Amino acid sequence: MRVLFVDCCTKEGGASKTRQLCRIFLDEVKRLHPEYEVETLVLKEKKLVPLEETDIVRRNALIRAGETGDCMFDHARQFADAERIVAAAPYWDLSFPSMLKVYIEHIFVNGIAFAYEGPRAVGRCSAEKFMYIQTAGGFVGENEPGSMYLKAVCKMLGIPEFQYICAEGMDIQEIDREQQWRTAVEETVKAAQQW
Repeated sequence: MRVLFVDCCTKEGGASKTRQLCRIFLDEVKRLHPEYEVETLVLKEKKLVPLEETDIVRRNALIRAGETGDCMFDHARQFADAERIVAAAPYWDLSFPSMLKVYIEHIFVNGIAFAYEGPRAVGRCSAEKFMYIQTAGGFVGENEPGSMYLKAVCKMLGIPEFQYICAEGMDIQEIDREQQWRTAVEETVKAAQQW
C-alpha cells in the first residue's frame, strides 16, 4: 500500500503540533501495517507558486499533446498514484495555509487526477481514503471550511472516503489543553486503527 503524506505544516520539526499528531497517526498505521510504504511530501520545501495564465496555457498544450510525463505533472501523478493520502495542516485564517491550495492547483490535472467523460468530470485517483489532520488554537466546529473544501476535492478526484481529525483549543489558556491534546491523540490512534 502506497501512502502519501502531504505535510503542510508551517512550523519546523517537533514544534508543530499538527505534525506531531500526524506522526502519531502514521506511526500507528505503520505499527499495524509494516508493509505500507509512506512517502512524505513537505510542501514548505517545494516552494510551489500559484499557476498563472502562461502556466495554464503550457499545461493545456502538454495535455492536448498527451505529454503527461512532463515534470510539470510530477505532483499530480504522485497524488493520483497514491493508494491512501494523509494531509496535515494547521487551522489558518478559516482554512489552511495557502501552500496547500497552491499544491491542489498543481495536482488538479485533467487526464491525470480526473478526466472529462462527456460533460462530467470523473475522478481518476487511486486512493480509497484521504485523512485530513489539523490542529487549531481555538474551536473551529463541525463546518470548518478547509475540511469541507478538501472533502469536495476528494469527491471530484474519485477518492471515496474522507476523514477529518482536529485537535482544537490548543492555545486557549482557560481550558485544560493537555486534556484536549490527550483526547485528540486518542481519537487519532483509533482512526489509524480503522484506516
